[in-house]
Amino acid sequence: AGGETKFQVPVGTFRQVIDRVYERHPALRQRLADSSGGFLPFVSVYLGEDNIRDLGSLDVVVEPRTTVMIMSAVAGG
Repeated sequence: AGGETKFQVPVGTFRQVIDRVYERHPALRQRLADSSGGFLPFVSVYLGEDNIRDLGSLDVVVEPRTTVMIMSAVAGG
C-alpha cells in the first residue's frame, strides 16, 4: 500500500471502511478481492480479533479505534 503499513480511516460499517482503504490505495482491490467484492481465499481480514468471514457480513459496525488487519497467506518451503 505505497509503503504504508498503518493508517486511519473514518469508522462506519466494515464495507465502508474497506471502500475507504480502496479509495486510498486502489491497487489493493485487485490483490485482495474478486470481481464480486469478496475477499480472495488466501486473504485473511480481521476486525479486532474476529475473522471477517466468521462475522457473516461486511456490514458489521466498526467501532472507533478498532484495528483492521489484512493479511495474505505466504507459501513456500
